[in-house]
Amino acid sequence: MTRSRPTTGMICLAFGLLAGCTSDGTSQPPSMAASTQPLMDESVSPTARSACLAAVSNTANNGDVQITEMIFSEANSQVTVGVGPTRAPWRCLVSNSGVVANVMSMTNEGSL
Repeated sequence: MTRSRPTTGMICLAFGLLAGCTSDGTSQPPSMAASTQPLMDESVSPTARSACLAAVSNTANNGDVQITEMIFSEANSQVTVGVGPTRAPWRCLVSNSGVVANVMSMTNEGSL
């Protein structure tokens, strides 16, 4: 009795979900580009955006602020704001009606 050896195509078919194989039997590494891009969820209301920019500007005592990421949530959306020329990250949690729940620097200030 002869045994058949699994071919690359069979292995990819069996482990396609784990290995990222394509239908032609080749494998491709997962794309990291999508995960490195900041999320700019346009569902975050303009009122919430403005409230975060003002809150971060006041807390950081710096008017040079720019939104770098927005993530919508029905409870509180998260808006990441870059401050100053190096765009030091600050996190702002805000309701969609513009009530700021929390503002926090994401920079390790102990190393400054």
